[in-house]
Amino acid sequence: MSTPTEPAGRVEHVLLVDDEEGLSFLLKRILGKQGYQVTSYTDPVTALEDFRSRPDAFDVVVTDLSMPGMSGIDLASRILERRPSLPLVMISGDFRSEDIESAHRAGIKHLVLKPNTIDELGTLLHRLLAGACA
Repeated sequence: MSTPTEPAGRVEHVLLVDDEEGLSFLLKRILGKQGYQVTSYTDPVTALEDFRSRPDAFDVVVTDLSMPGMSGIDLASRILERRPSLPLVMISGDFRSEDIESAHRAGIKHLVLKPNTIDELGTLLHRLLAGACA
C-alpha cells in the first residue's frame, strides 16, 4: 500500500462520506494513521449539515457515488456551491460513463475505484493537498 511520506505541514481535515460502515471505518483509520484528521459519515445529509455549519473546517472531501438519500454527485454539487475550490474525490465500486461525465460536470476531477481505494486514496490526497494535481 502506498502512503505519503509525511503530512503537508499541518493536519489536513478530510470529510469522508460513505454509506458502507466497514469501509468508512477502515478508511478513517488508515487516513488517520497517515496524519489526516478525518470526520466520517455514513449519511450524506448529515455530512452536508456538518459541512454547512463549518465550511472552512475541511481541506478535502471524499465521497461515495451511490448512497441512500443523496448521491455523491449531489452532495459534491452542494458542497461546491459554498466552496468552489475545495478538492473532491469520488469513490465507487463501478463508474459508468454517464457517472464520470456527471462527476466532471459537478466539478469532481478525481475518481477512485473502491477495490483500489485503500491503495490510491492516501497518495492522491497527499498530492491534492500539496497542490501537485488540480
